[in-house]
Amino acid sequence: MKRNRKPPEAKSPNAGEFIKIDPPEPMVYHEYSDYPYCVCGNFEKDDGFNRCDRYGNLIPISVHVELNKYGRCERCGRVIEVNSRTIIGRIENFNKHV
Repeated sequence: MKRNRKPPEAKSPNAGEFIKIDPPEPMVYHEYSDYPYCVCGNFEKDDGFNRCDRYGNLIPISVHVELNKYGRCERCGRVIEVNSRTIIGRIENFNKHV
């Protein structure tokens, strides 16, 4: 007997499962800065963001730039859709030091 099962979601190497945020949250802009901020307060010049897939798994720099659709906040593990600058998910129990 065959069962219709969904394939498991990709897991981050940073010790947590990806949790989708629906509807997506917008990033915040500081009134005196031109940088987008994550809702945790992180921005590009602080802990920063790294390229990742839609589940928060890091993508090596060697991968073509056009594939850079998502970024990961290196403070809290939220996954950001780069073009729309919206937060689409987060990595549960994110630990940037793993």
